Amino acid sequence: MDNGNHEEIESRMLDGNAMAGLLYELFNTEMTITSIECGTCGNIGELGSLWAFLESPGYVLRCPACQGIVLRMTVTPDEVYLDGRGAAYIRIPKRM
Repeated sequence: MDNGNHEEIESRMLDGNAMAGLLYELFNTEMTITSIECGTCGNIGELGSLWAFLESPGYVLRCPACQGIVLRMTVTPDEVYLDGRGAAYIRIPKRM
């Protein structure tokens, strides 16, 4: 990625914590501390450490190590579409 493109991407991104409220509504648990592994490069971190892009028709969460797409989410009036095929795993703690 060239330097100009990288600067443009950084100016549009937030961290994954920007999606905390929506993720809590869906899973009824704090998701930003959930462990997630990038399926592209194997980077492991908390969901809140992913780069969040919220400007498109849906939400995109990218790996901070390789910039690969890890999660995509689209919200419609009736449904939420969650595409997690960029994650090797997402570990969600059980609520007791």
